[in-house]
Amino acid sequence: MIDNDLFLIVDKDPKSLCALRRVTESLGCDCVEADSADGLQEILSTCHPTIAILAVDGLDVDGPAIRRVLAHDVAQPATLLIGAVHARVLAGARRTAETQGLRVIGVATRPLDSVAIELLLMPYLKNAPPIALGELERALTQHELILEYLPKIDIRTDELKMRGVEALVRWQHPRRGLLYPRHFLGPMEDHHLMARLTDFVVTEAVRQASQWRALGLPLEMGVNLSPKLITDREFPERVAVLLRENDVPAQQLILDVTEASSIEARDLMLDGFTRLRILGVGLTLDNFGTGVSSLTALYRLPFSEIKVDQALIADVVRVREAMLIVQAIANLAHTWELAVCAGGIENREMLGFVRSAGFDTAQGRFFSAPVKPEEIERLAGTWPCH
Repeated sequence: MIDNDLFLIVDKDPKSLCALRRVTESLGCDCVEADSADGLQEILSTCHPTIAILAVDGLDVDGPAIRRVLAHDVAQPATLLIGAVHARVLAGARRTAETQGLRVIGVATRPLDSVAIELLLMPYLKNAPPIALGELERALTQHELILEYLPKIDIRTDELKMRGVEALVRWQHPRRGLLYPRHFLGPMEDHHLMARLTDFVVTEAVRQASQWRALGLPLEMGVNLSPKLITDREFPERVAVLLRENDVPAQQLILDVTEASSIEARDLMLDGFTRLRILGVGLTLDNFGTGVSSLTALYRLPFSEIKVDQALIADVVRVREAMLIVQAIANLAHTWELAVCAGGIENREMLGFVRSAGFDTAQGRFFSAPVKPEEIERLAGTWPCH
């Protein structure tokens, strides 16, 4: 028997408590409540919540202590901050909570909107209802899928110019709220819809690249590609037609491929990769340094770039072995005349290391989180911002 997801509510406001109890009932979850650090400590000694809803007002001097206790819980619950305060105050509270180690997924002001909170929290439930084939089909046909864009920064000079973006798909589900790839890629794969999803993302990304070119922003467009799609002999031709119809140079499109060495149909994959490279499309071996990505795949397949996994980049400032490995990867990439990108840059120290190691480009929240197209246009007009 699967245990229900557990909500932890840390609040003293009666109206908010009533609204949050309705949310837990609607989602079919269990609920525990605390209003002090001591009470919270006692609860966490016996159970570990999936989601924590934490007031940033009305808890008096116990608020900082409560945040410290919650931050040290081994389960690291997804945390929603609530309060009857100005949005800027909530934003400051969020930054403080994240600094203390809390995994904050959002903020909400009182009076609480139960429906909006339910939609926000649903993607973080461990036991959320499975996504049905009909929902996936609707997402692909009813314009529920949207793209956000993560800036890719040229770090070879002090100017830190935006060189391109990476297109990231999101699902604005009418009932479950905003879903990220980790929530729906598995079901897409299970129902054999990955090819349709990838075609959608590539098509929308190329169209967006064309619109930016018209505005004088010839940004590189990176798109994550399931390596299994490369065994589709018609895919390179579809890409060629799409680029031609939208007047986008092939060199502007970069396809990011993960786990390339796991594909069994190596001849088909090599043929597909080669045809794309002849066309002029770039190919990035993504998440290099972890998983099944290997030197063999790098040697045998015509990649143009390596992207070092962000988990490895995160360790370079504190683990000597990670620093040596990342430096070796950068040296290897340049020896083979490949570009090298660092993912997951979160602070100046990390940026300083990858620049000294000779990386060409970098991505991460130090520069920007994934944003909507219009925000890319604004950032491009004000860059650099660090």
